[in-house]
Amino acid sequence: MTKTIKLEFPIPGIKGEVEIKDIEIDKIDLDPENPRIGYWTDNQVKETFTQDEIAFALREKSDAIRRLKMSIEVSGGIIEDIWVCKKNNRYLVIDGNTRLEIYRDLSKKYPHVNKWKKIRCKVLPGKIDDKIKNFIRLIAHLRGVNDWEVYERARILYILWNVKGYTQEELESYTKLNVTQIKRLIGAYKDMTEQFLPKFGFQADALSKFSYFVEYENPKIKQAMKEANLTTKDFCEWVGTGQIKRAQDVRDLRDVFEDKDSKEMLIKRGYQYAIQQLSTKRPGFSSKLFDHVEQVLDGLKTMSRADEEEIKDDDTSSKKILLKELLSELKKFFDER
Repeated sequence: MTKTIKLEFPIPGIKGEVEIKDIEIDKIDLDPENPRIGYWTDNQVKETFTQDEIAFALREKSDAIRRLKMSIEVSGGIIEDIWVCKKNNRYLVIDGNTRLEIYRDLSKKYPHVNKWKKIRCKVLPGKIDDKIKNFIRLIAHLRGVNDWEVYERARILYILWNVKGYTQEELESYTKLNVTQIKRLIGAYKDMTEQFLPKFGFQADALSKFSYFVEYENPKIKQAMKEANLTTKDFCEWVGTGQIKRAQDVRDLRDVFEDKDSKEMLIKRGYQYAIQQLSTKRPGFSSKLFDHVEQVLDGLKTMSRADEEEIKDDDTSSKKILLKELLSELKKFFDER
């Protein structure tokens, strides 16, 4: 049964009516601007794509589709309606491309079950402002339950800011991110797409390295790189050649720059050698064991007066027993050598 609701979009001055109804899946087209396939489309030589090609790009994310498909199949349908707009005599998906593809799969798997032949939709009018379409994408995925991968979020923010001309205030309002977060995601997307992917995009896990570039957008790291005459190209090399193995390792650059010898090694030979140099002074950088030892030493140096008194006065204290065990292991270690 079709019903119409009045919906006020939280964009100043824009209101509208939205139909909610079940639509036959073969009357709905996938969205070629879907952010979920942005990485795939960015790496193609052409700019327009068929429906089959868009479906193929969606299925590149097979794990995500499999999990969602299982949930929809078990639940007997979608929980969140998809958003579509009228386009000629058909409909175009604004949000819900993956859910539509899953319905297509399930309609083939259960050809005699009618519930998979139609999907519940919120239908926008045919002539709808692009800002409303973009807002729906943002509200559904940046502030909703169907989060995009971080790369996909950054990509649409980059497009809205640099291509569509959205203001800082608009993006802050729509996404509920502050300007620092927005600029960090946009900067990471720009650095990765312009400098990393052209050289290392062939790597199977290239896209998973995006979080490295988000960490790299730290102003202190960027400024220290500049002062050392190092560039984003150098950073890409460290990431692409596996010298930086985890996103959290990027934060260690701040410690490298604070140590003169390690900084010189970074400039001359790269990240891996700089960390090795720093580890000679701070063993915790190359060993979890010594990282814990450093934490224990810091804890002993800053122990509260209450803890000190408990350990000294109470032989049954669990803290005293633990420290004695540590002392015993250390004596044993040195006596055996």
